[in-house]
Amino acid sequence: MKNKHILTSIALTLLLSLMLLSCNADATAGLFRQISESKAPVGIVYKQIVGLDSTGSKTLYYLTDEGLYSTNGTSSTKLVANAEDNIINTAALDGTTTIAYQVNTNEDAGYKKIKTVDNSGVAGTTYDFSAFENVKLLPNGLVLTKSSADAFALYDYDAPVSVVVSIATSLSGYSVDAVLQPSGTKHQDLSTTPILVSLTNLNGDYKHYYVSGATATALPTASEDKRYASMTVSNGNIYLLTYEGEVYGATSVSGPFTLMHDTNESYEKHAFMYATSDGTNTRLITKPDGINEPLYVISFPDDTVSNTDVTSTTIREGYGVYLDAAEIVDSYEKSVNNLLVATLNNGMYEIEIAADTSSETEEYTL
Repeated sequence: MKNKHILTSIALTLLLSLMLLSCNADATAGLFRQISESKAPVGIVYKQIVGLDSTGSKTLYYLTDEGLYSTNGTSSTKLVANAEDNIINTAALDGTTTIAYQVNTNEDAGYKKIKTVDNSGVAGTTYDFSAFENVKLLPNGLVLTKSSADAFALYDYDAPVSVVVSIATSLSGYSVDAVLQPSGTKHQDLSTTPILVSLTNLNGDYKHYYVSGATATALPTASEDKRYASMTVSNGNIYLLTYEGEVYGATSVSGPFTLMHDTNESYEKHAFMYATSDGTNTRLITKPDGINEPLYVISFPDDTVSNTDVTSTTIREGYGVYLDAAEIVDSYEKSVNNLLVATLNNGMYEIEIAADTSSETEEYTL
């Protein structure tokens, strides 16, 4: 009798295990893929794709947890090493030979000084922004500042006395929540690629400013209770993605912003969202929060900003074959629909959206 009870318990345990494996098959597949794909780029923890010098012998600049690097696609050179309490937070490529960067140290207001280095690793001029209360270097080479008078403005990294764009002249109690730049094009000039500057206060209120060219325009007041994780522009229309996975669209910055789709997914700040069009339909390719989440694609007819004719799907194969098992930290548009995609622990990939293909990890081309 005792043996019978033991056999019954074993059978029930096996049955429960099979049920759990069945329920988690999709996630398990992603986990196994993550493990297999993590082997090649061991030790590379990407933080940012800084830029690509496409002239002459092509050189890619990128930032990792160890410092600032350049690569010709075959070998890499460390230009600036990270050190304790002196970690590079962000960088920007200026032209072909100068890289500006900002560190996190508070010593001597170090984070308020934008440093430069050339493509050989030789230190250049340092630009002092210590007159400002807060300083943030953006990947497009502009510096977002907040003054002691609660004024927010953008400056060129090498010209701390000349305002490029005034965002808000006086917003007491507000600080920067995020600067959202369309995925793949963060390095581009404001005349080409607008950005969204989100400010917040202690009450959880938000003010969002759409910055294009030399103009900053506040989004409608209806947006002040929303926290955006990403933004992009396609065919002149503006698309915004919230942390809760809602997609809003508008034909202009003045709105109205219409709820087009609810993904029922969660997103984090600077979430990957790339807009592409085949001439008939627009696709917003997004990456939800969570390492084993597949790409989530929202499709609708070009120029649509309504909630009609909107469809969605998940992508685990083709150009998304490896990205469902990776955390995307940055992307770089080499050309339309051709992206370098850097991940936190799984290396860098090159994806061709139109061809629906992806390179193996660390086998991208320049």
